[in-house]
Amino acid sequence: MPRYTVHVRGEWLAVPCQDAQLTVGWLGREAVRRYMKNKPDNGGFASVDDVHFLVRRCKGLGLLDNEDPLEVALEDNEFVEVVIEGDAMSPDFIPSQPEGVYLYSKYREPEKYMDLDGDSLTTEDLINLGKGHYKIKLTSAAEKKVQKSREVIDSIIKEKTGNSRST
Repeated sequence: MPRYTVHVRGEWLAVPCQDAQLTVGWLGREAVRRYMKNKPDNGGFASVDDVHFLVRRCKGLGLLDNEDPLEVALEDNEFVEVVIEGDAMSPDFIPSQPEGVYLYSKYREPEKYMDLDGDSLTTEDLINLGKGHYKIKLTSAAEKKVQKSREVIDSIIKEKTGNSRST
C-alpha cells in the first residue's frame, strides 16, 4: 500500500493510500482531515470542504494537479506539502526537512502600515502588499479623493434614477 508524507502548516503527517487510483486532491483533503483531527480547534476550520489548497512536491516545489491519479503524479513514500489558500509563507523562510520545503504558518497580521495616498504607490510597494508584509491605511488626502469619487457616483446614480422615472 503506497504511503505519502504530507506537510500541513508545520505538521508532518503519514497518509496511507489504499488505492493508487485516488487523486492528488484526495491526498490533500485526507491530509487536511488528519491535521484537523489532531488540533483542538480543528486547525481553525469548520470542515475539510471549507479548505482550499494546492499540493506540491517537497523536492523541486512543483505544483501538482489535484485531478491527477496518485500513481501517475507521485512515487511511494514521496514527500508533499499542502499549501492552504490564505496562509502566508513564514516571513523568515525557515528551511525544513526534506530539502526545499518551506514552513507555512497560519496567517499573521502584519504589524507595519503602508500609507496609500493615491499618487506614490510603487511596483515594489505593490509586491510587498501582495506578500502580506503591510496593512494599508489611506491618508486623509486619499480619503477625501475617495469621498469625492463617491459623491460623483451618487450624483450619477441619482441623475440616472431621476431620468428613468420621468421617461
